[in-house]
Amino acid sequence: MTNINIEITALYKEHFGQLVSLLLSRFPALSIESAEDVVQDAFVDGAALWPSQGIPRNRAGWLYIVSKNKAINLLKKQGKNEELSLAVTMPVHMGEIARHHLKDAQLQMLAACCHPHLPPKVQVILALKYVANLKVNNIALQLGVRPDAIEKMLYRAKQKIKESSLVLALGHSHDIKERLSVMHKVIYLIFSEGYQHGRELCEEALILNKDLLDSALCNTETKALQALLLFHIARFPALLDRDGNPVELEYQDRSLWNAPMIQLAQQYLADSEAPVFSPYHLEAAIACVHCSAVVFGDTDWAAICTYYEVLLKIYPSPFARINYATSLLYAGQAEKAYSILSDLQGQVYFSRSPVLNNALGKYFELMGRSEEAQAYFKAARKI
Repeated sequence: MTNINIEITALYKEHFGQLVSLLLSRFPALSIESAEDVVQDAFVDGAALWPSQGIPRNRAGWLYIVSKNKAINLLKKQGKNEELSLAVTMPVHMGEIARHHLKDAQLQMLAACCHPHLPPKVQVILALKYVANLKVNNIALQLGVRPDAIEKMLYRAKQKIKESSLVLALGHSHDIKERLSVMHKVIYLIFSEGYQHGRELCEEALILNKDLLDSALCNTETKALQALLLFHIARFPALLDRDGNPVELEYQDRSLWNAPMIQLAQQYLADSEAPVFSPYHLEAAIACVHCSAVVFGDTDWAAICTYYEVLLKIYPSPFARINYATSLLYAGQAEKAYSILSDLQGQVYFSRSPVLNNALGKYFELMGRSEEAQAYFKAARKI
């Protein structure tokens, strides 16, 4: 692979979703498929022209202008001339849109994908694809469903948008506030994907939520989510050993944890106090318990189990059940933990989950059954 191809690949990963978001936000009449097509074509043009012309200094700006011009030409062919006046006001640099309390096109697109006329799950899927630029398989893993189900929901969503003439753009600011809860969920899932497969997405999620924090949209749920993200990011320096292998919480060097960031997270959690707890409040509280323990043996597992019990009542996620079972293991309730894990193992999709296999491995390890434990740990590493 040439240096230019490497550059194009990196730019595609970083900016494709932003470019699609920007075109859709500025040209509401442009379909999702058309926006994707013109951005794809812009990257193809870059791969063809840059070897002879040289890589432009402002790579994203170059791709942006080419995408914009292709969108204009397409709209002209479609006779949608009323959209062309917007081209004059389109900025050249990424992230210069400031509208409806939002600081960039990506955050604006996040709000736009959360259209109230679409089912909540479809809103999340659209946003994960067009804001975070996640592949279908990754979206499926985050939502705990089969990839073909995601494909079908995306297809139906596009059909509904087309048939109902839904516009993926924003109206008044109160429309955005109604979408805030789904926006939080998408940011959370973007972070989760990054935590598992790429730290760049974690940073992206943190920036998106920080923009919400700094806007008039900020509420207690936003603060709780920020606390949760910061608690996790504070532990990043200890997550991998020198060879890049993951280090379990039990064996992490806690002196590497970012103490000032943990304190900031604790402050956001304190500021997020509300009459009704969101899942982010509870998950942040759990993370706070972990970060407050000087050594692993000091962890208050009883408190963590209680938080998970409340969380499962308001948000019965299979992933939360796995974490709850793991907490039960350390709290001395091994058989109750195994009952939960074996029940999940009976579900076809989750039987392959690395998180579940790792939890089962931990159970058998604590039971002194090392051969069975290693089999599950091996299965977890294969996925």
